[in-house]
Amino acid sequence: MVNFKKVDEYIMHIENGSIPDGMTFNEFAIDFYNESKVIPMSKYLRNSGHTSKMPKIMNTKKIGEILYDSEKNKDIVLTFLKRKGFDGIPELNYTVVMLVRKVELLDNWKKIASYLSSDKTIEEINNSTRCKLLPGEIEKLEDFMMDELQISEEELNWLLSKFSKINLDKELSKALKKLIRQ
Repeated sequence: MVNFKKVDEYIMHIENGSIPDGMTFNEFAIDFYNESKVIPMSKYLRNSGHTSKMPKIMNTKKIGEILYDSEKNKDIVLTFLKRKGFDGIPELNYTVVMLVRKVELLDNWKKIASYLSSDKTIEEINNSTRCKLLPGEIEKLEDFMMDELQISEEELNWLLSKFSKINLDKELSKALKKLIRQ
């Protein structure tokens, strides 16, 4: 039986970035996952008016699932974490929730370990794990841009090469932003 009062209380904690007294973040995330795992969370959040922090709430539930599944696969997870320099399952926080996705357990732990080791920022980790566009998706995006900007394919190629150069050069990027604000 789902304790909706407890789920709502936990959602309020997540929205406020807090955890209940006497609990660690890991314990809280696991308990939130166990209380809400049978609820279609996105639908429940929309119906109860909690849409402003939906990604944070959904990802906290996902962190709880990862921690819960890690307890079941403790040998595999602990072996991996020991190789990464951790003594056990590390204490997580609300910052880490932005890393998790619906992928394999170890893939999530790779991203979490990379962040906790201060190898990369959350943005760098998430950008490095994005899949490349399929040829059909590239073609649709090119067609959309040519239609919206009313330019030819040659002009689009010129524009993309310039934007590529601007993205790689911070000074160029800053200069362009200043010019656009004029």
